[in-house]
Amino acid sequence: MAMTKTDNDRLTLVESDAPMGVIMRNHHWIPAALSEKLIEDGAPLRVRLLGEDFVAFRATDGRVGFFDEACPHRGASLALARNEDNALRCLYHGWKFRVDGEVIEVATQVEHVREFCKSVPLRHFPVREAGGIVWVWLGEGSGPPAFPAFEFMGLRPEHYIVHKQIGHFNWLQGVETTMDSAHAGVLHQSHVTNMGGLSLAAKNQAPVYEIEDQSYGFRYAGIRTLDDGTRYVRVNSFVLPWFGVIAPREFYPGSAVFFSIPIDNEHSTYWTVRYRLDAPLEKDEMTTFTDAADWPPAVPGGPETNWGQDRELMRRGHFTGFPQHLTTEDLVIITSQKPIVNRTREFLNSGDGALIRLRRQLLNALAASAGGAIPSPDDAINYANIRGVSGVLQAGTAWQKLCDNDEGLQRR
Repeated sequence: MAMTKTDNDRLTLVESDAPMGVIMRNHHWIPAALSEKLIEDGAPLRVRLLGEDFVAFRATDGRVGFFDEACPHRGASLALARNEDNALRCLYHGWKFRVDGEVIEVATQVEHVREFCKSVPLRHFPVREAGGIVWVWLGEGSGPPAFPAFEFMGLRPEHYIVHKQIGHFNWLQGVETTMDSAHAGVLHQSHVTNMGGLSLAAKNQAPVYEIEDQSYGFRYAGIRTLDDGTRYVRVNSFVLPWFGVIAPREFYPGSAVFFSIPIDNEHSTYWTVRYRLDAPLEKDEMTTFTDAADWPPAVPGGPETNWGQDRELMRRGHFTGFPQHLTTEDLVIITSQKPIVNRTREFLNSGDGALIRLRRQLLNALAASAGGAIPSPDDAINYANIRGVSGVLQAGTAWQKLCDNDEGLQRR
């Protein structure tokens, strides 16, 4: 059964008082910026999340501040502000805001300056830095939720990479693509040919799904029976509300973590983290780039050029005509669905099992929130134990054995 327009709107819309946006603000830490882009006393960075505009900056002492972009005085952009002395100073009238949000100077106030400073309604927000990312809590109330301390956050820098790209599509389309194992052997077949274990995905393009609910969301096995009777299995996890923890392309301990974060209703930031536990990541086409804020390569064109598709390359054998990067193929396809895909016109099949479960869990979270429950992450969730795994199993061997044999991995 196709989704109703009402449910599609409830899942996708995040601006203002939209219920999904309220859940994200109040009950989740949100990836906001790359740590490396914030320099002590450097230029503030404009950040847009959930349809609102903010600035992030690194103060003189290394701390990160996160404010509304608009100065509370008369709305000038604090991205233009001077960043000095552990504070931002608005260029318009010199009002000065310390990194912790305290208003310390109002140059244009004649009397009762201290009292006036205390009354200025500067919105500032708690931040944490972990895994090369600045995370922000935009909520209100007693305090932030449990922090999602994933496994890569405890590794040395040479064991992981993090990068992001802007997507001209709604956040949910990015999450759904991450959790759609079936497309890997179809859309990416020209890229995965030399990618070790992942190349097996192209040998059977109709995986069977087995799904298990977990306290963090769900995990599933995408099972592909090969010509010799063995089964290539990829075990991935969906972590509410936007994380996909995906098995690495090779048979090594580690994962790829993807998260599609809403900029507004029709744009998102598509984040990627890749990590390896047993050795530093190798430098190759998946891990080498010049700008972590602009990787993988963006969609190379607009609809007037079929998004930059190279038909001559397709004639010579490339499946998609997008040789730039495996994830560029994802971005092209998602962009082509329109900014918010019309799910009322979908015709799903058995290969969409993980996508269906993902939507159901998000709708359940919305229903729980509407009923007065607090859909925050369970404090007992051990995010560091959520890892993607893959392997080739003999017929009749339970896929859960992959998880049991993954050193150090336990599941709740």
